[in-house]
Amino acid sequence: MPRTRQTDNPVVTVEGLRVKLDSAVEIAFLYGATEWVRLNHPSQYERLLMRFDDSTSLENRGYIH
Repeated sequence: MPRTRQTDNPVVTVEGLRVKLDSAVEIAFLYGATEWVRLNHPSQYERLLMRFDDSTSLENRGYIH
């Protein structure tokens, strides 16, 4: 396998995992695990606080199946 293909795959994988983790943390926050998010992902917690306020219900956020 060419060397460039070997080095590209881990970068894509790490970025993909980062996106999935960010999504999972956001969903945890929206479903009420705010203290867990604050303790384990403080920078994302601050971003989520600014993005969502308490007056927005889960149904309006699009996460109810």
